[in-house]
Amino acid sequence: MLVMLIGAGVVFGGVYGFIQFKNMKIAEFFANMPTPVITVTTTEAAAQTWDTTVPAVGTLRALNGVDVTTSVSGQVQKILFESGQTVKAGQTLVILDSDILQATRDAAKAESQLAEANFERVSALKLGTVSQARVDENQFALAAAKARVAALNAEIAKKTITAPFDGVLGIRQIDLGQYLQPGVAIVNLQNLESLRVEFSVGQRDIREIVPGREIRVTSDVVPDKVFTGEITSLEPRVDRATGVIGVEATLPNPDGVLRPGVFVNVEVNLADKRDVVVVPDSSVSYNLYGDFVYVVEPKADGAEHPTVKRVVVESGDRRDGNVVIKSGVNAGETVVTSGQLKLSPGMQIAESDEPMEKPDVTAQPY
Repeated sequence: MLVMLIGAGVVFGGVYGFIQFKNMKIAEFFANMPTPVITVTTTEAAAQTWDTTVPAVGTLRALNGVDVTTSVSGQVQKILFESGQTVKAGQTLVILDSDILQATRDAAKAESQLAEANFERVSALKLGTVSQARVDENQFALAAAKARVAALNAEIAKKTITAPFDGVLGIRQIDLGQYLQPGVAIVNLQNLESLRVEFSVGQRDIREIVPGREIRVTSDVVPDKVFTGEITSLEPRVDRATGVIGVEATLPNPDGVLRPGVFVNVEVNLADKRDVVVVPDSSVSYNLYGDFVYVVEPKADGAEHPTVKRVVVESGDRRDGNVVIKSGVNAGETVVTSGQLKLSPGMQIAESDEPMEKPDVTAQPY
């Protein structure tokens, strides 16, 4: 029994000693493990002077844009345009059949010539041999005949459908030989050289939103480009239901990249300016519980690398890839612009001048 107790004590003592030895080595390893250094890119928060702006969402509309239609009925005889073609004002697009009208006009011309000859013969006679009523009758008959010819000429002219202004045609809506009724759309025509921007602002900004004020427009169509225009007019009254007022501005579109109907982001530049602190938009991490940035702290005594701290910030307006920091970061402080996903407060960093390589999200995980 004594031997068994001694043996069990030796076994359990050995196991306990081994566990203690293992825990000591693990603690020693973690205590002596080198702190990882994360490579990031940084920049300084800058103090800038920005114009005060009023943001809005607007839509684009062409200065001139219509569905080209016909005001008279007829069968399509010729189609002289292609879908997507650029046309000039007055350029012929479609010709409808006008054979019957031309024959009727020729008959009306003959009647007009006869009425003119009769009038000339009667007016050459003396009033004693012909009554004034006869002269007046022939004169008005001549005028009526000329009016019938003019009416037929006008109707024949409407059989030739032309572009009302310079612009770009849409997709053709008719076919050769099709019979058209008045008002049927033939093709859409839009002038893209200059566009109208329609948007609304709150009633508190009415005093600042005046004709001639500059606007800045951005769109998903051209994400990296900012278009500038100016306000041309405002609605004369505020909408009682929403408390907003409609605004219209003119926007040059020389390259034709913007199209009517596109939604755009509008910023109206006001007269006053303000001093702000800005950082690159990539340096701000946006979260439901608050936006934050990583600020680089000075190196500690004897330390080889600086560390970072996480600072909750209040972000504001965005412009040209920068975001306004209302609170949390001061001008001159260094913030991390890329590599934040690997960071946590207190970690050491190595600053790189080269932008971080973006991960290949298209690569297969296996």
